[in-house]
Amino acid sequence: MKITSLDLNSVEALKELAKRDQKAALRKACQEFESIFLYEIFKGLKKTIPEGGMFPKSFQREMYEDFFYQEVSRRLAQKGTGLSELLYKQLSRKYGGVK
Repeated sequence: MKITSLDLNSVEALKELAKRDQKAALRKACQEFESIFLYEIFKGLKKTIPEGGMFPKSFQREMYEDFFYQEVSRRLAQKGTGLSELLYKQLSRKYGGVK
């Protein structure tokens, strides 16, 4: 199951924000990237956990775990691990500052 924090509504909202405030839009895009990046890390870590345990493997369990990891990733990105700030600084510098 492929889940990302970006959906069409959030992409459209990001475009609208960019029209009003490019700096805020870049920060938000960097934060979304950090969230997706962390989610992919959690998915990779999940594969290292042996099967079994108290609850049997099922579609519902997989869906719950995906939503759980997505939400944890989103909250970690909101608090910041430093990745989004680093991306923001690099992208701002590369493109001569955001207008």
